[in-house]
Amino acid sequence: MSKQTDNYLALAPALGLRYDPLNQVLYGQRNGYDILIYAANPGQPYLLTIHTGARNMFGANLTKEQTKELTKSVKPILTCLQNGNDIVITVNAATGAKVSFEKLTANTGEALNALTSFLYGKGFAPCCSICGMQKFVAPHELEGRYYHLCPDCETSMRTRIAAPKPQKQENVIGGIVGALLGSLIGVFCIVLLSQLGYVAAFSGVAMAIGVLAGYEKLGGKLTKKGIVISIVIMLGMTFAGNQLDWAISLYTKGGGSKLGLTIFDCFRMVPWAISNGVIKKSTYIFNLVLIYLFLLVGAIPTINAKIKDKQKIGRMVRIGSVGPFNNNSSNYMQ
Repeated sequence: MSKQTDNYLALAPALGLRYDPLNQVLYGQRNGYDILIYAANPGQPYLLTIHTGARNMFGANLTKEQTKELTKSVKPILTCLQNGNDIVITVNAATGAKVSFEKLTANTGEALNALTSFLYGKGFAPCCSICGMQKFVAPHELEGRYYHLCPDCETSMRTRIAAPKPQKQENVIGGIVGALLGSLIGVFCIVLLSQLGYVAAFSGVAMAIGVLAGYEKLGGKLTKKGIVISIVIMLGMTFAGNQLDWAISLYTKGGGSKLGLTIFDCFRMVPWAISNGVIKKSTYIFNLVLIYLFLLVGAIPTINAKIKDKQKIGRMVRIGSVGPFNNNSSNYMQ
């Protein structure tokens, strides 16, 4: 097991909770409130989200002043948000290369106690995330979102996601147009950052997000075919962005503007400039390779995230159960 899993396993009983290793979620009750704890970002496993379902007896929502009151008074709590009947806080539970389990437990425990005391003091009672009724609830993940569901709302949710849904048809031509339009964001970032003297990984992330989002928007959906097409467009438009960057340099610093040339003229002259030593070949190659490396850094996690999002569609899991759609009623908690 990984150190992270070991820490989660030990953290659960230290907080009076249970741990679901399959879904990497801590769950149970704390001071009468139903609790879920999970890392919203796998890359930051100790930036924890603490999630509970609670409703004010008079129907009031938390105000900005009240949430600021909580975050300012408890150091580990970074944010506090209310979304319907769900109250969510973000906790900086541990930092540094060597995570101290004592600090992890202390910070998370302090945040948990502060949250439950805060909600109790503001008149918020535990409830179902959907209907807001004070019933027995069980923790669930539905298509990547977390809920505390009563039996009726669980049944309703299962019925909804089990119902057949109309399938969107993939429009490859529209997807290509969308990907090309989305790639312009990446091209803009490549040129802007380079002209400012930087070659940043952000340009690769912007290119990947723009292309994939553009394909999905105008193509109707993102399939394996769409991902392959998007990758080809990313590669081509990254090259084009690099060429445009050099063309701008030729125009502004290489005397192109003084000779009456346009940016388009300079764009076509980039290969000539390389072969004639106006642009140093080794510098050109190094810059291009670096941009492609940053594209790789941005594209791989972006594509993986898209694939994982697709896999979550229609997926409903009861936290603490063996697998999806497990009807073990013993998972309901008071």
